[in-house]
Amino acid sequence: MKKLIFRAFLLLLALLMVIPLAACQEAPTPQETDPVTGPAETDPATDPEGTDPEKDPETDPETDPVEEGPVLPDVTFGGSEFTILIRPDEWYVEELYVKVLDTKATSVQRAVYQRMSDISSTYGVIFDVIKDSAVRSTVASAAKGQADAFDLVVDHGRYMFSSAVGKNFYDWNDLPYVDLSADWWSQDAIREFSTPGGKLFMAVGDISYLSVGNACAIWFNKDMLADVEGLASPYDLVRENKWLFDTFEEYVITLDANMDGDGTGNENTDSFGFFGSGWGVGVQMLYSAGCKILEWKNDDWSFPSKKDVANEALFDLRDLLYSSDAATLNPDGDGVARTAFKDRRAAFVDGIVHNAMGYAGLDLNYGLLPYPKYRKNVQEYYTVVSAGTNLYGVMRNTSEENAERISIILEAMAWEGHDKVLPLYYDTVLSYQALKDEESIEMLHIIHDSLIWDFGYFYSKACNVFYECVVHPESGSLLKAVEGLEEATRQDLYDTWNALDVEEEE
Repeated sequence: MKKLIFRAFLLLLALLMVIPLAACQEAPTPQETDPVTGPAETDPATDPEGTDPEKDPETDPETDPVEEGPVLPDVTFGGSEFTILIRPDEWYVEELYVKVLDTKATSVQRAVYQRMSDISSTYGVIFDVIKDSAVRSTVASAAKGQADAFDLVVDHGRYMFSSAVGKNFYDWNDLPYVDLSADWWSQDAIREFSTPGGKLFMAVGDISYLSVGNACAIWFNKDMLADVEGLASPYDLVRENKWLFDTFEEYVITLDANMDGDGTGNENTDSFGFFGSGWGVGVQMLYSAGCKILEWKNDDWSFPSKKDVANEALFDLRDLLYSSDAATLNPDGDGVARTAFKDRRAAFVDGIVHNAMGYAGLDLNYGLLPYPKYRKNVQEYYTVVSAGTNLYGVMRNTSEENAERISIILEAMAWEGHDKVLPLYYDTVLSYQALKDEESIEMLHIIHDSLIWDFGYFYSKACNVFYECVVHPESGSLLKAVEGLEEATRQDLYDTWNALDVEEEE
């Protein structure tokens, strides 16, 4: 995904600050809500924290080059239905489709609505969105039935892999008008999700703005850090390549000692220097150490890559979580951690970038950071995209004629997302509404530019081993946990994933 820039949308922001948006008398106050329904956001038109576009000396809309979009045929499909099968979580439905706008619609919701409305008008299609809590079983049944039952399947990333292994999806390389080399499709995801033989059954890119929102990150309370004399700014540490796990551990222990907890260790009442989540730091630690869960290299599978480094990193993480009394971890997600952070009972928490939308309206002086590197020689502040994000697939029994129609609509959706929706979400909503300082915005760019999609994180069986090693430390070392599983995992991959390269016999 091409690095996003501020220029065009800073101009948009300037316009919005002087032109009141119709039907919006006041901007809604940001507040924390359940991720399923989607956190609220403020509108840039009335955001008192909005940025002044004149502060960006590089902004020059008259000279900025206009990015060329895809070359698509001038066709119309006569009002035909374009059927999307999607999981029912509204947060994930609305990143793709907003059926009706009301006076409380956010700027991003309006952009998504406009994208689909424009595509509908241009290509003469009517979007029919079917919400289904059992997408996998519906896909498996539809794959055995009549062709063209669904045009697009959208589901939880790990579940999409299960459907792909079941040989239910179409190869994206055979979608004639989808340009997989374009900036609006994630090149790293394409590399990771392609089979060893080059087939691609799921894709993602700027069709989905929550690919950025689902990136893992660290949040910290700036007031708590300022209360301790002598602690360097973690922003400076990131810039100087000194934001390392050992330093993070020192900060966590120091800040925990400076907090007034009840000493019970109860995650609902006590305070902690760091409050982590099993599906956050429990998996992210591997990437911070420069490792991956699964890697196809030299015509074979490695599980995991860099075993000794991965084992050492997980031992150090577990020492912090379970031996220091300064940190804790909730295995089921980051909800309890977010509550502790809002209640000022946690100096550092992990979570996804989109959590900023839930912190934005609070009287809370917070900052954003990438996860620390495990060692200085790790090349980047690698940040994994959560496997809970949406992935996109096309049914295997799609007819050739319909595949052409689908490819046109998908390419248009991805381009419009790239051109209009994602920059608004990233450059305006996240950067200038949800983040409270320029340094956090700088950190957001570092996170964005270091995003990785790891096949092993999405391939459920392999990822579970690492999750279990963190949340159940009694399981022993990582090396012991994967002993005996490596060959079985490799064989399973050959029998399932690699087998997708073999065409079914007629």
